[in-house]
Amino acid sequence: MDKFTKSPFKRYQIISILSLIILLYVQAKLIYNTYELKNNQYNLKEKQLINDAYNLSIRNDKVFPGGQKIIDDFIYRNMPSLEKLHEHDIRSFEIMGLHVCDSIFRELRCQSNMDSVFIQIIHENQLEPDMKYRLMIENISITFDGINYISLYHAQETAYPLIEQEIQTEKGIIIDGTLQNIDRQNLVAGLSVSTPSDHSYEIRFVLYADKDNRILSIFKEMLPTFLLSLFSILFVITIYYLTYRNWLKQKKLTDMKSDFLNSITHEFNTPIATILVANKNLENQEIIADRKNVQPLATIIKRQAIRLQTLINQVLDITSLNKKNLEKEYHNLNLLLEETVNDYQLKTIHEAKIQFVPLGQDKQILLNRFLFTTMLNNILDNAIKYNLSSAKKISITVGKEGENFIIAIKDNGIGMPETIKSRIFDKFYRGKNKLKTSGLGLGLFYVKQTIEAHGWEINIQSEQGLGTEFRIFIPC
Repeated sequence: MDKFTKSPFKRYQIISILSLIILLYVQAKLIYNTYELKNNQYNLKEKQLINDAYNLSIRNDKVFPGGQKIIDDFIYRNMPSLEKLHEHDIRSFEIMGLHVCDSIFRELRCQSNMDSVFIQIIHENQLEPDMKYRLMIENISITFDGINYISLYHAQETAYPLIEQEIQTEKGIIIDGTLQNIDRQNLVAGLSVSTPSDHSYEIRFVLYADKDNRILSIFKEMLPTFLLSLFSILFVITIYYLTYRNWLKQKKLTDMKSDFLNSITHEFNTPIATILVANKNLENQEIIADRKNVQPLATIIKRQAIRLQTLINQVLDITSLNKKNLEKEYHNLNLLLEETVNDYQLKTIHEAKIQFVPLGQDKQILLNRFLFTTMLNNILDNAIKYNLSSAKKISITVGKEGENFIIAIKDNGIGMPETIKSRIFDKFYRGKNKLKTSGLGLGLFYVKQTIEAHGWEINIQSEQGLGTEFRIFIPC
């Protein structure tokens, strides 16, 4: 819990993700509820029209026009036998009842004229021609006393063994129709018909009507709502992403600024402290009494002042890089590199050996001399700074590949992993490694800015323990 409290960034991240999940849930719930509402209201007008027309077509009849005669014939013909078996042998009564029902169902299916009835209903009410139906019987019961009804057939999940298997469903017996998906949304009519007298029967039959592509039709109706929800979700996710990305950038920048301030405080304090100590010694009359002590102290102050000036210039140079206002002149690439290498070698002769391999031919390159030499010095500083070898070596090779001149600066230093290599040109960035080196984290950032200001390209090839190679691509 303590760790969570101390990490507001992590806390905000979790809150943002939870908020997004809640929003997605609410939107999904909205879409689902809209679907349910559309599904419940679907075909509401058509259902009522079909219901009225169907009821009219079977007035004083059952199931379909002519269906009552078929049912009456089988029921009343077998009523005496069923009554006798019910009084003496219930099991035989149940078996005979199923046989009677099976005969009724077969005959109704054979004699059904429901196709023509339904087509007529569609035509007369100007309904869509792709409507389909299914006519089913849910229950048949008989009564011997006009009060108590005994079930011969009732729709159930388990199929009856004595009734044709293909026509049985958990919702009832299929009499006619080709509608595949039936549910309460496409139930058009459900009728229970009985005669209030002894030795009669009760039958319940239902009619379903719908389109086979009802779900697709509902989704088409929902399309504006769905698209609006989708766009709003995408919009929110985009905002979340952009905010989160900017958040990361700001955090990264804050961390880098913090590192920079820590570094610059240390880098500036060191020469300042040295100057103050030297100055204090100069104020000491006993020390300055001997003229030999003055020169070393003055040299120290001068050296540390130059160091301060270098640090300040390094910071200011970053702000002065401007591609539009960059003053460029043509310089001989080989000569300029040779001069830079020779100057640098003078101050590092005891630290590293620098080998220079010039281009086979002299070539004039348009560049800013100061920025170019400073860039090379920064790369060379980096090559020496991050090198643990007892014999530090740096090679500078100039070559040509295709339409580019290439300056390759290779060292035998400690190298760098991919995590550092991907950020090495970031402002104020200083890679985390075992070496405790000084600096502001601006040297290689300056290199990158100089490259971009000239319209060149640079890449790094590095492997831990084997050194690093900077390759600068200059268009011919």
